[in-house]
Amino acid sequence: MNFRDLFSVWCISLSFIFTIPQAYRVVRRNTVEGISVPSQLQNVSGSILWVVYGIASSTQLVVLANVVTICGFGTVVAMQVRLKAVPLARALTVEICVVVAALVALAISRDVLGAIAVVVGATGIVPQVIRAAKTNHLVGVSVVTFIMVVVMSASWGFYGVMIKDPYVALPNVVIVPSALFISIRAIQSHQRYGSSMVAVATPAR
Repeated sequence: MNFRDLFSVWCISLSFIFTIPQAYRVVRRNTVEGISVPSQLQNVSGSILWVVYGIASSTQLVVLANVVTICGFGTVVAMQVRLKAVPLARALTVEICVVVAALVALAISRDVLGAIAVVVGATGIVPQVIRAAKTNHLVGVSVVTFIMVVVMSASWGFYGVMIKDPYVALPNVVIVPSALFISIRAIQSHQRYGSSMVAVATPAR
């Protein structure tokens, strides 16, 4: 087994577990306070696009990583639906449209699908950055998850360079600094509000 193979194991390992702390936090505390609905829906959408891209390009590592990611982000979205942060119809409509769009893009070209996956994947974190910048109330946000996102995205970026696939590498240029910013803001929020379940008068969106 060469270095690239070993490094791919590292990447997939991080991808298996990075969503777990966030999913655990929202379920255990029964709150999605501070978690951006658009960001979560876009994260699921991005992972769906990457699954289709991975299948089309026969990159099993990308497929497996994003299937697991969908499960993690999907748990958070399910909690957002249950806690009425987003209607179920809206969540389902968005993801069904993404599946259709992925198949249409693939029918045109795998490169078109890859480009769309890069844009959606790289910008999925942006609504959460905006949310973190606008409020101190980030009770539901997992610091552990976003620190892991920093490490994982840096690793995927390096892996993308190793396999010479810019679609795998490029999104991480945006994700790494964004996740670092969210981590810092979440730490500040948790220090301020401690074990509070809900930030008073702040919508969970």
